[in-house]
Amino acid sequence: MPPHLDYRPAPSPTRPETWSRRIGVTRILALASLIAFGGCAWHRVKEKKAVPAVQIQPSFEEYSAGVADDDYWNGVWWESFGDPVLDGLIEKGLDSNFDLQVFAARIKEARALSRQAGARLFPTVDLDASYDLEWDDVTSPPVNQDREETTRLGALLRWELDFFGRLSSARKARVFQEKATIQDWLDARLLLSSAIAERYFEIKEQRRQLEVVQEQIEINESLLKLTTLRFGQGQSSIVDVLQQRERLDETKARVPEVEARIGQSQYTLDALLGLVPGTGSEILDSELSGLPPLPEVGVPAALLQRRPDLRSARQRVLAIDSEVGVAVAEQFPTLRIGGGVNWRGDPELGDAISTAFADLTAPLFAAGDRRAEVRRRKAALEEALAGYADQFLSALVEVESALLLGRKLEEQLVLVEQQLQTAQRLLDESRNRFSQGLTDYLPVFTSLNIVQVLERDVVSVRKDVLSSRVALHRALGGPILSPDTSAFANR
Repeated sequence: MPPHLDYRPAPSPTRPETWSRRIGVTRILALASLIAFGGCAWHRVKEKKAVPAVQIQPSFEEYSAGVADDDYWNGVWWESFGDPVLDGLIEKGLDSNFDLQVFAARIKEARALSRQAGARLFPTVDLDASYDLEWDDVTSPPVNQDREETTRLGALLRWELDFFGRLSSARKARVFQEKATIQDWLDARLLLSSAIAERYFEIKEQRRQLEVVQEQIEINESLLKLTTLRFGQGQSSIVDVLQQRERLDETKARVPEVEARIGQSQYTLDALLGLVPGTGSEILDSELSGLPPLPEVGVPAALLQRRPDLRSARQRVLAIDSEVGVAVAEQFPTLRIGGGVNWRGDPELGDAISTAFADLTAPLFAAGDRRAEVRRRKAALEEALAGYADQFLSALVEVESALLLGRKLEEQLVLVEQQLQTAQRLLDESRNRFSQGLTDYLPVFTSLNIVQVLERDVVSVRKDVLSSRVALHRALGGPILSPDTSAFANR
């Protein structure tokens, strides 16, 4: 071709032809990056629409104080009982419980899967190197054997361009699942703290029951002596003596049962604290603390933000919605690009051999398999949304039930204590009349039986009132502080 017809510009001394090629490659890679990371997703997750399909009332049926103070939710619920021993036990359990360590490991696993899914958005580069040595035994000494040496070194780049958002949707699904796993861990902390409080109050209740039973044994022994004395004086019958002896034996028989409950509850508490049963500090105090003021209940809609199990359910709904996007994107073509450089030599490395490729895979016929997968995942999304709504309704029931039960148990405690006072007065009068010989022993025996049953009932109801308050905090979602998960999840 004559020089004056050559339309290609001559290489510039300040901008060589190799530099122009690099600029072209850079532009191609930049365009590919925009396509890969800013590709059009054919299914978008609508986070604002991930709400339970339930008509939320402005207030609870059993509580109408309105919106709770946000400052109240910056603490921990168990401190409201004002019991330092309980505070220490729960803090120890949150640090040492093995179930929480299981959830912590699940967070690490979920975070690794999330990063793994995110890594697929980027190119992969593989390095391949080999050295081969071959020889044969055809020749005979002293002639050297035939030898052949081959050396190879190569690098290969592969990159799937995320045109339709398949990879980004998969990454979002893993991120939402990771967040759900963190909420599961927080929910486990809430359940553990309430379980420790339940066992703690149960041990104190049984300790108090044991003290009450021992006091009743002393009273029954003194009455047995009195009836025996009166029988010896001919002022009462053998029936009175046998009745009182039976009352004493029945009371003594309660001691092993109560002691067994104390030991079982202590063993359970030790396990919750991550200790071998029997190695924890024995709880000897029997005084049940007074009921603290009613917590800031707030409005029903606040449960969606305060309860970790509801937050977890929402994250799983979003994860399934993202998986719908993966199924939708799998109906469209997949484009992969890449290239490599290989150096071969015999035995030293020689000239480089460069390669480049573009791989387009498009589904043609699968008998409706991919469309069915989209429908399946959409059905799974509908199932998750329905389950989310049902879980929210269950949370509302838990709060309403805890409020109702707590209020009724407080009323019951007042009535039982009044009944005990009346029964005690009746017992005193019956004993006085019996001592004066104005009546037989039957009214004393009947009144004594009623008093001793009521004494044990008062202890049980007091513990039930405290347990109902624990259940209310559990239903409300705390308050319980949410520690930072980034530190231990990266270890």
